[in-house]
Amino acid sequence: MAFFSWIRSRCGEEAQTMAEYAIILGVITPAIVVAYALFADDIGRLIDGVRGIFGG
Repeated sequence: MAFFSWIRSRCGEEAQTMAEYAIILGVITPAIVVAYALFADDIGRLIDGVRGIFGG
């Protein structure tokens, strides 16, 4: 009986962990998209500068 209780408790923890990862991804992904949208011009200029240094 103790073995089955241990299995059930592990499954519950894994489901909770997956839900936490989903929440984190749901917050981080839009933040990255917004940051990229805000800094797209600056990022492009930096990439062009590096490309100019290396002669590309």
